[in-house]
Amino acid sequence: MFSINSNFSISRLNNAEITAFYINVQKAITTNDPSKLGVIGILPAFGSKLQELIDRVYVSRGSEFTAAMKAADDRRCLIFRRIRLRLQMVEVAEQNEALLAIQDVVRTHLLSKYVATVTSKAYQERTSILQGFILDLNEKLGDSGIATLGLAEDITALEDANNEFIAAYAQRTAEKAEGNMGVTLRLRDEMYDIYLQMIYTVQYLANSTDEANAEKATACQAFIAHVNVLLSDAKKRLEQRLSNGDTEEGEGSNEGHTEPTEPTENGGSNEGGQGGGNGGSNTDSNSGTSNPSNPSNSSNPSNTSVGDNTTDPNQPSENGVVNGDDVSF
Repeated sequence: MFSINSNFSISRLNNAEITAFYINVQKAITTNDPSKLGVIGILPAFGSKLQELIDRVYVSRGSEFTAAMKAADDRRCLIFRRIRLRLQMVEVAEQNEALLAIQDVVRTHLLSKYVATVTSKAYQERTSILQGFILDLNEKLGDSGIATLGLAEDITALEDANNEFIAAYAQRTAEKAEGNMGVTLRLRDEMYDIYLQMIYTVQYLANSTDEANAEKATACQAFIAHVNVLLSDAKKRLEQRLSNGDTEEGEGSNEGHTEPTEPTENGGSNEGGQGGGNGGSNTDSNSGTSNPSNPSNSSNPSNTSVGDNTTDPNQPSENGVVNGDDVSF
């Protein structure tokens, strides 16, 4: 009997690992012709849910708080440049007693310390720099210096914009944390349901004795061997990660699900990733397969994906991944 190896449950994989595994399964379907695997009907749902999972795991999703962060950041950068320009004018302005008293402070403690490139820093670094800038303006210039340069309103506006950014960032972080916990878990469970439906269909056709299904049986046997190699690779990488001290386990509940039947001695694949006989592909785990940790390294000669086009989620060049902690403009 040809069957998927049941000695390892993919529910143990973390979000990144299980997403990479499903991407490789999708590539294996394309390689072996979905029309021969009997999964044409369910394949669109698999591709759609997989893209959702990729977006959730690898792509920072926008929100109203992201827009608020951008607006507050644009405003604080504009005010910073305006204040700095006012400080630069002290050096070239007509000298008088009031300006002479603060000229050295402006040159030494403000202009030399807060360069124009502060506006190109990452969000969080810019936030802390501007907080320091506000403190220095108040401490170094004092009330008299601030009044002389007419900076009181701008300093207040800069502080308000910086605080608005901090508040919006905190709200977005909380929103993402809350959303990721529930949505990702749901997507994992839904993906697992679809995956099992495909696997059971493929296993049924792989073991068919009907001559009319002979071509499909051969394709399904090759697909089973391929997936068993992916499972073996995923298990090895999980064990390697755990041995390195990373104890993060998968987040999918998979309650009420049953893993595919364990292969018999007549077919299927063992833990080493060997394919079964009777038309199955004998494949070593180190050749002709995709690395689940690097989906772009696939034996599939075509870069075409089923459902949605997907690339290596670790470097999603087409999805415009933005790190929520270090966004810069």
